[in-house]
Amino acid sequence: MKKWLFAGLLAACSVAAMGREIKAGVQCTYPPFNYRDASGELKGFEIDIAREIGRRMNANVQFVCLGFDGLIPALLSRKIDIVTSSLSITEARKKSIDFSVPYRASTARFVGRKNGGLLPMKPDNTPNAGALKGKVVGVQRATTNDSYLAGEFSGVEITRYDSAENMLLDLVAGRIDLMLVSPMKVRTDFLEKPEGRNYEFVSPEIEAPKYLGEGVAVGLPKGATALRDEIDAALKGMFADGTFKAINQKYWSFSVLPAVWH
Repeated sequence: MKKWLFAGLLAACSVAAMGREIKAGVQCTYPPFNYRDASGELKGFEIDIAREIGRRMNANVQFVCLGFDGLIPALLSRKIDIVTSSLSITEARKKSIDFSVPYRASTARFVGRKNGGLLPMKPDNTPNAGALKGKVVGVQRATTNDSYLAGEFSGVEITRYDSAENMLLDLVAGRIDLMLVSPMKVRTDFLEKPEGRNYEFVSPEIEAPKYLGEGVAVGLPKGATALRDEIDAALKGMFADGTFKAINQKYWSFSVLPAVWH
């Protein structure tokens, strides 16, 4: 009985020491950003970032796994406190939620079969919708890439997916001809692996702030100014003292920071 009481006191003291709890919405199926390993433990670049933010805020971060298209609704209904799941800053999203300073660049790139002959972008890197007539392009549902395709590739057949993994399976199976994705994700998850040896980027990096946003940031409820300021201070401290760089280098040999922080 005494042992149980002592263990309970230790747990209570541990929670108290952290100060408070913050519920962070994450997709949990988007490696290397946020995913569960074989043992079920949450890992990834954004998991590391969120935990470090919590440490600097003296807060315990509790992760809540949700589909990407359910993250903002959960934030609006206050089921979660923040979103740390590859959420790009866009004008449309800023109408309903607030953002921290950006911690990752937001660009997109087309991937297809090597020597497939498909050129989705013109030489000046503007959309070439006519080149995709009769082709099918895959994209993850409710993302900025989805908005870009719908807005700039009118008439092109688009197949939308709930996960990047299902989209990759369909690309390899030939059910889609191209996919539009985050270049840093697909490079490590697919192109640098044996299963991606017959595929390549078929466009330069696309920067389209109107659709793709001004960078990836932590999403917060509108008006949560104090929380935003704390998160901004934590992120800027990580940028300044090398902590962010160390986390970055666990996943990529190149910096994912937006140009504003270089």
